[in-house]
Amino acid sequence: MNKLELSIVIPCFNEEENVKKFYDEVKSLMGGGSLKLDNIYFIFVDDGSSDNTKNEILELKKYDNNIKYIRFSRNFGKESAMLAGLRASRTTLTCIMDCDLQDPPQLLIEMIDKYIKSNETLKMITAKRRNRSGDSVLRTIFSEGFYKINNLISPVKLESGVRDFRLIHRDALDSILEINEYHRFSKAIFEFVGFKKEVIEYDYIDRESGNSKWNFLKLFVYAVEGIVSFSTIPLKIITLIGFVIFALSSIYGIYIIIDTILFGNDVKGYPSIVTLISFFGGLQIILLGIIGEYIARIYEQSKNRPHYFIEYEE
Repeated sequence: MNKLELSIVIPCFNEEENVKKFYDEVKSLMGGGSLKLDNIYFIFVDDGSSDNTKNEILELKKYDNNIKYIRFSRNFGKESAMLAGLRASRTTLTCIMDCDLQDPPQLLIEMIDKYIKSNETLKMITAKRRNRSGDSVLRTIFSEGFYKINNLISPVKLESGVRDFRLIHRDALDSILEINEYHRFSKAIFEFVGFKKEVIEYDYIDRESGNSKWNFLKLFVYAVEGIVSFSTIPLKIITLIGFVIFALSSIYGIYIIIDTILFGNDVKGYPSIVTLISFFGGLQIILLGIIGEYIARIYEQSKNRPHYFIEYEE
């Protein structure tokens, strides 16, 4: 086997309470475990934290030269933080882990062991929650709904419960980094690049400290990003709806003409007219909104803005 080195990409946003706990637990497990890695690097990406996250990481860096610290000029989001960390990795294996210890470090050992036993044929090993315990009923319903809708309309199929926590081989990582979309939806990108992969299931673990940075609105926007980024089916559905409405309107128009010729034309009730106008007016706004989402992405991609700006790096 070639020299086996690992980089752990850790996106951080206001994680001052978890940084040292995360580092100590991972370091103790990887250092004292049965796996003998030639080197382990920690790439902390500070996504514009407003707390003491920076100082916590720099304090650790005083005693470990294998820690790399990247700080954004402001909060650009987890997708940008993951991208910056992946770009900074120079090792054969790279792992993405959250700093809140919801991604169990013990599972990383299992991932590496599985990679070694595959004779280096596995290019990606992913963590998947067995169930959605710990999530609210509403969040569970909407999350499962998203995966069903996505897999119905998108050629890139996503598995419910699969997290960003994964081990990535250099071959797969290089392909991931070739995709330079402005609006990144990494869950789909990881599937889109292909390569031989395997999933490891685990039970849900609550955050060690602090609160989740994802609320319902952010998750909803993220879901829309995912659907629009990897599927044009919504645009085709709009066309289909247009044809159906046109056909039904034409049939109804013919009926009105025949009814008028044969039986005269009594003035119908206005409530039905107002209802139809309101219905189709609302439908048009929704459909224009979907089209607008695609146009907005073309507009933003054409400007070719960077995904993030780095304020400090060492």
